[in-house]
Amino acid sequence: MAAAAADASEARPNGETEEHKELTENVPTVKAYKNVDFLTAAGSRHIRILCEVQEPAKRLNENGVDNYMLFLGSHLLVHPEDRAKQIGDLERQVKAGGPRDEIEALSAKIRFFKKLQPMDRYYDEARKLGERIARWSKERQQRGSPGYHVVSGGGPGIMEAANKGASSVGEFTMGFGSTRPEWGRMNKFVSPEGAFAFHYFFMRKFWMAYKCMGLIVFPGGYGSLDELFEFLSLVSSKKITHNLPIILMGKDHWKQAINFDYLVECGMLSTEHRELMVTVETAEEAFDHLVKQVNMANETGENEVVEDAKRRRLCKTPSNAGHKAD
Repeated sequence: MAAAAADASEARPNGETEEHKELTENVPTVKAYKNVDFLTAAGSRHIRILCEVQEPAKRLNENGVDNYMLFLGSHLLVHPEDRAKQIGDLERQVKAGGPRDEIEALSAKIRFFKKLQPMDRYYDEARKLGERIARWSKERQQRGSPGYHVVSGGGPGIMEAANKGASSVGEFTMGFGSTRPEWGRMNKFVSPEGAFAFHYFFMRKFWMAYKCMGLIVFPGGYGSLDELFEFLSLVSSKKITHNLPIILMGKDHWKQAINFDYLVECGMLSTEHRELMVTVETAEEAFDHLVKQVNMANETGENEVVEDAKRRRLCKTPSNAGHKAD
């Protein structure tokens, strides 16, 4: 009997005992690249950052996106008709009466919406401009020329309007989204393959800039201002070297919001810095300026230099001798 027990506990040909086999058969194993606890840990931040470098690059290339026009602006603005309906609904609730604190909250919301009301006209300007750019891009692609896709921050307001305009003509349109509770989900006008959700703000801004060939900035808050100044810094410091038209939408708004002329007068900015952007009033003016700048870059051959750099990045070929790394 003792001999039989000893035989049973002896190692199998592969060196595994029956007892060890029983212990290990039910042990769950997780490969590192599927280990959620590991991937979401602070020590794995570099891996998550690399994911936000490689995955967007792959998806943009798969969808043939080489250039885009970026729209920035407030998430608070809506179509004027929608605003009128919002205010009307709230006023009816106030008229119906109720607890004092609820009436005060409704009245405060009405005052806030009325404050935004004069700015809501920019929603339709963004929609019209998104549509014009998308239609023009579609025509270019049909002629065999590179397209210029419409991209936004993916949220509501001005961002939604730009995507709405582009999608209305059946064009591929993108949203570079971020985790913003007040935005909710990605707006419904972003193409499914063009919906990008970034965890890291700096990676979101990287992709906003990387293939951007035109920037249109509508009235907005800290986020829009931050992104505008990021681009101005990149262009003025020659980190972006190709022609990049920067358009501010709304002459009166920008004149009051930021006094660029004063910054030139007191020497904080040069005249060249001030000339990095133009201010317009309508979608038509903005579109004409964008097309003029693209055509000018085509005539000088500048766009071909940019396209060549993009092709090298896509094919992972080294830079030409004497050419700075991209």
